[in-house]
Amino acid sequence: MVTIEEADRIKDRLAEIRADFHKHPELSFHEERTSQRIAEILWELGLDEVHTGIAKTGVVGLLRGNAPGKTFALRADMDALPIQEENDVPYRSQNDGVMHACGHDVHITALLGAAMILGKMRDEIKGNVKFIFQPAEEVAGGAKMMIAEGVLEEPLKVDAIIGMHVWPDIDVGTIGVKAGPAMAAAGKFEIVVRGPGGHGAMPHLTSDPIVAAAQIINSLQTVVSRSIDPIQPMVFSVCMIEGGHAFNIIPREVRMVGTTRALDEGVKANATNRVKDILRCIGEAMGVECQLNCIDEFPALINNPELIKLIEKAGATVVGSENILNLEPTMGAEDFTYFARAVPGAMFYLGIRDEEAGFASPVHRSTFDVSPGALTIGAAVLSQAALMYLESV
Repeated sequence: MVTIEEADRIKDRLAEIRADFHKHPELSFHEERTSQRIAEILWELGLDEVHTGIAKTGVVGLLRGNAPGKTFALRADMDALPIQEENDVPYRSQNDGVMHACGHDVHITALLGAAMILGKMRDEIKGNVKFIFQPAEEVAGGAKMMIAEGVLEEPLKVDAIIGMHVWPDIDVGTIGVKAGPAMAAAGKFEIVVRGPGGHGAMPHLTSDPIVAAAQIINSLQTVVSRSIDPIQPMVFSVCMIEGGHAFNIIPREVRMVGTTRALDEGVKANATNRVKDILRCIGEAMGVECQLNCIDEFPALINNPELIKLIEKAGATVVGSENILNLEPTMGAEDFTYFARAVPGAMFYLGIRDEEAGFASPVHRSTFDVSPGALTIGAAVLSQAALMYLESV
């Protein structure tokens, strides 16, 4: 059994590792230093196999137990975000414009911590543990590429997989879980509006894509409010708009980019059809051409109920059953969903908030940081879940 006391024995080492990764963040598919350091640590821990270069920069370590059995996988993502860090801390990012603002440095560290703990318990392990360090979660490419390159098959076929994500909405010392639909299906859309353009002083001689774009943005707000069942969660957000280059010229083109999110992929598909109707009608009414391009980034994350029960039990061992929180679904998205669709999988949330100590920033912000106490909790829960799974099959 893995307790928080067991994990606390390596807390100083985990703090050092996390600080190192936080200082040296790397963007998606450019995690060269990150993957090198991960591989070095895994070899130092005496794992049976360490493989690099999977999906460009991914790393996989394999720990074979003392007796034959199934293979349980633990996954962490590695990439950082294009954000300039504002935190004034000793481990502040040294790479300008790049920051671990989503906690992936914590994910890496906790998974390495799990490798440290489980490596010392090899004689108690019936089966195998595969440690998967995935690149490029932020650009929706790493998980699919790793699966395509056989990470769930070689070395050894994976029978089940879990992952975790830091969660600033819940306090350090707690674990969040959600069985079934937990994270949204996410898509990116681009709308391009084109018209003849012309002189701003002679709008009657033009078809104005800026005015048309304004009408489109307003009309898109009705997609969720008037075209989707109110009990079905859905988000449709225009997050960027580009158009024009001079104060007195009506441009020929306006481009809008945004995201769609839904827990039910059928709901998202219906919303897309409604958007097409809006674009067609506004385009005809205002004499412009409207083009819609959609990219599905992630399907919805559906957590395996049995694995969530496993995580609840493992988490209760580490932090107590009173600190296991059942959360509502989130409209955020995660490409861990591809792993969870290939084999039974589930993701849990690691509490990192400590308002008194100043750790309360949401993810994807320049002020994001994590309570250091979360590192050992994450490592312990991952380790205990792996042990419990392999003991039960």
